[in-house]
Amino acid sequence: MRDLIIVSGYYGFDNLGDEAILEELLSELKRIVPGESIVVLSANPAKTAAQFHVRSEPRMDLLRFFEVCKQARLFVSGGGGLFQNTKSLNSILFYSAQVLLAKACGAKVMIYAQGIGPLQGQVAEWFTRQAFALADIITIRDSGSKQLLERWGRPAIQTADPVWCLESQPLPQALVSQLNCISESELIGLSLRTSHNFGVEELDELVAALSNALSENAHILLLPLQSNEDKELLAKFAGKWNLQGGKSTLIDTEALQYPSQWISLFGRCKLVVAMRLHALIMALKAGVAVAGLAYDPKVTQVLSDFEQPILILAKERQAGDWEQSLKTALADSDRLSQNAMKKAEGAKKLACQNFQLLAKILDAQT
Repeated sequence: MRDLIIVSGYYGFDNLGDEAILEELLSELKRIVPGESIVVLSANPAKTAAQFHVRSEPRMDLLRFFEVCKQARLFVSGGGGLFQNTKSLNSILFYSAQVLLAKACGAKVMIYAQGIGPLQGQVAEWFTRQAFALADIITIRDSGSKQLLERWGRPAIQTADPVWCLESQPLPQALVSQLNCISESELIGLSLRTSHNFGVEELDELVAALSNALSENAHILLLPLQSNEDKELLAKFAGKWNLQGGKSTLIDTEALQYPSQWISLFGRCKLVVAMRLHALIMALKAGVAVAGLAYDPKVTQVLSDFEQPILILAKERQAGDWEQSLKTALADSDRLSQNAMKKAEGAKKLACQNFQLLAKILDAQT
């Protein structure tokens, strides 16, 4: 009997953005089907199963995937940016092969709230195009992806990132107590990630800009959204920041059981300075002003859409630009916060279409 729903994405790697997408996607699916019929492909199946109360299988076990596919009525690929080759072609080949095998086994395929690209070269574009051609329904999260699919002649519905629909959960008491100890300070969230356009020079510039823009009462919360990648860079920042006499605290991500708790954490901040897309999304969803380090077009897009300050990483930026942008953000944080809350409601309405389309394709199979 075909009763399983397979969910595939960049899951089990402790990347907050992807795990937040998974949390929202599973909450949507559980409104339609019983949790025991959901199978998540994960790099850490034991953790995924325990955290989200679903069945989970190793993402790299092709034989196991084939066996599960034979029992599946729907294969959901997404969300996030799965089809891109910034580092290699492997990601595109991997996710394309999953779509092909799921379809060959007779399952319906939904591409769920994805952003496509960057696609470097004709081979990357060809494989992505073939995978999307096999999908029964496609939702994408940005206008650039929609335009690309239109050029390919593929119908798609532009929604928004699923995390806009994710409801916040309370922080664990241990973390509340830790934050209460520094509650007299002005909390500034900081999310950094490695990138080809953010090196030692940019790190020094950020330290100097924050030092000049923030008050003596400021306390920076160091937020590693992907622990194994972000902690080293944040530690380098903290070393330089402490030499300037600044105060900072590294948040213990292990204390947070669910991605949705991060929304409550971001909500404690007066301003969030971030590179990672989902740090910006969660802060904006919490109604907090942000200043984004625009390492990627997707970051620039959300900052532009929400009319929030952009810290440009291009080499042609002028000395003092970041400092001035941060000062403006802090001085204007109330207006920026109101903008965030207003526009987040619109993004949430778009993102909720993902659930409606999930329900539609599953209802059509009953």
